[in-house]
Amino acid sequence: MAVNRLPSLNALKAFESVARLGALNRAAEELNVTESAVSRQIRALEDDLRVELFRRVHRGVRLSPEGEQLALSLGTAFEAIRRGVEQIRARPGVIRVRTPPTFGARWLLPRLRSFETANPDLTVRVSVLWENMDPSDVENDVGILYESRLWQPEELVPFLMERLTPVCSPAYYPTVAHLEPLEQIRRGQILHCYGMTDWQRWVTRAFGDEAPDVEHGETFDTMDTALRAAEAGRGFAMADLSMIDDDLSLGRLIAPFNVVAAGVDNFYLVRRDRLRPKPEVTRFVEWLYAQVEEMNEGG
Repeated sequence: MAVNRLPSLNALKAFESVARLGALNRAAEELNVTESAVSRQIRALEDDLRVELFRRVHRGVRLSPEGEQLALSLGTAFEAIRRGVEQIRARPGVIRVRTPPTFGARWLLPRLRSFETANPDLTVRVSVLWENMDPSDVENDVGILYESRLWQPEELVPFLMERLTPVCSPAYYPTVAHLEPLEQIRRGQILHCYGMTDWQRWVTRAFGDEAPDVEHGETFDTMDTALRAAEAGRGFAMADLSMIDDDLSLGRLIAPFNVVAAGVDNFYLVRRDRLRPKPEVTRFVEWLYAQVEEMNEGG
């Protein structure tokens, strides 16, 4: 007796993502794979089904009649799967939060004990991951992320604006303290995190047309690791003041310059229950904003 074999589930998921988002590159970002990998999955599915699912056009792809039929079926099926998984994972009293590394390690986790103490009926489970939470994530209730084009503008709620200034260890600063501020940066050791945009914005704000070259020094994956290097005396790291309250108060780091620049990678909040808010998630989000307000009032 012949068995009706289903196509690869990975290929079906790739097709459903492209059909829903309307572009290979957006599907690749959602699935966390390369665009060529998505294209290969689509070709494999077309070969398996022996039909053309997309028409390749100048600016992207367009569903064929067969593709529209399959997209309708898969969209319904995957949405049912998402709802089923969400219902199973949505345990009462548990709030799942996803954050980027520096925010999670330096802002959220040090403050979280106060929320748990004030709300003993709730449990917060934090995932600290590099990739932003995406709209298909049914595992998390709240996400703190850098602005992402995967989300609709109305879904991205401004949360925390970056305030950038260089910091260093108390042991490092005396090695450059005899120099003028511009020369401290020009001749000092610069610690970067995944690019030079923050440093370039700050030196332009601080020195204008005399801004020194900052395309030198050491590079780290995250602001958190760059700050740890600064604590170890490696040089100046660019810091978001919101992330270093404890470091400044305990004297692990100092901020010797009086200039603060607005950042590019501001933080936004998204919540999966936006259309049907859950009381426990709302309680947590309100606490988050209260923490920001208290921090801002404290300077």
